Amino acid sequence: MKVLIIEDDETLNRILLRALRKEFFVDGFTSPVKALNVLEKNFYDVVVSDIKMPDFDGLTVLERVKKISPETEVILITGFGTVEESVCAVKRGAYDYILKPVDAYHLISKLGKIKELKQHQHIEVENLTIICEDLNMRKVMDLAEKVAEGDTTVLLTGETGTGKEVIARFIHSQSKRNNNLFVDINCSNIQENLFESELFGFEKGAFTGAEKSRRGFVELASGGTLFLDEITEMPLRIQPKFLRFIEERSVYRLGGERKITTDVRIIAATNRNLEEEVKEGAFREDLYYRLHVFGIHMPPLRTRPKDIEALTYYFIRKFNSLNPCIKGITEDAFLNLKNYSFPGNVRELSNLIERAMIIEKGNMITLESLTYMPFKNIEIPPGKLDNVIKDHILQVIEMAEGDKSRASEILGIDRSTLYRKLKEYGFL
Repeated sequence: MKVLIIEDDETLNRILLRALRKEFFVDGFTSPVKALNVLEKNFYDVVVSDIKMPDFDGLTVLERVKKISPETEVILITGFGTVEESVCAVKRGAYDYILKPVDAYHLISKLGKIKELKQHQHIEVENLTIICEDLNMRKVMDLAEKVAEGDTTVLLTGETGTGKEVIARFIHSQSKRNNNLFVDINCSNIQENLFESELFGFEKGAFTGAEKSRRGFVELASGGTLFLDEITEMPLRIQPKFLRFIEERSVYRLGGERKITTDVRIIAATNRNLEEEVKEGAFREDLYYRLHVFGIHMPPLRTRPKDIEALTYYFIRKFNSLNPCIKGITEDAFLNLKNYSFPGNVRELSNLIERAMIIEKGNMITLESLTYMPFKNIEIPPGKLDNVIKDHILQVIEMAEGDKSRASEILGIDRSTLYRKLKEYGFL
């Protein structure tokens, strides 16, 4: 965790630097002007600032810090005579205050609590970053952490782009299988006539061109986790064989006579309503119940307002190399983000910020750098959410001049998903 100290007393500044460097990455300045200039160019998790300084007071520091970096917490150092002012600062967004003379261990304790809180809200594990400041997403993470402990089959549901694969990888990384493979397959990307051989493998001579035996995904994932995305795209003729595999954890390769046992955990995901798919005969009911042992539903981004802001700043930092000058987003641009429906969810927001970082010429993402997205003139029609999504998809396709590949990229969804949506709406 990175901490920025702003303390005009040089002796106290040195003492705090020496004490905090044992636990955190720390920089210190006696000038608030210089410190804030550094903050504009670098991200800090916490600013620790004296409330009384020659240039300007701690309340001004608080205001400037929150404007530059809303995610940064502020702890104010106060003398007895300024406690009331510090309490006022806490009400205005400061994390806390501490009294002089400063007890370094007391300050380290407060910083430790912030670190623990940020770790809960911003989980990083094995190159995975999961933002979960919103209560809806924290509930998802609680469930994921609990189910990771065993080998229970998990079904992840939710709209495209909500992060189902990220959660699947998180479950694997927190399980006892994390030293073995996480094998992910997208069922929509496998040709129907190749599905059985890809999933279960094949023996030499099983079909024309099978010059040597090959293991399938279920064997490759043995000891680890098999993640099947878009499980509803699994052909009906394969579903009973996959059901048998789940029940027995053994398989016959295509053209083979030897039963092969595998130790694999199954995680499946879909952006469709599986119960409706079962009713329509597009998915086997018995397989559905075998997969839906432990269900986790991924909330859409539009229902996670706190995460929209946190993710926006996360992506600004992630794509910093594209435009190091950009340090944030203007209020009107963020307001448009906050009121946007995000049919492509987190993936769409990521694409949006990445492009804005390339387009923007100033040091803040502005509404102008987002104008290629239909923010300004979009009117949300009354009616069901499905109608809103349909109208938005059509607007994006029109904006992309009919180019489906570009439209799916802008929306942050797979092209196959876009075509399926258009088919559902009767446009194909």
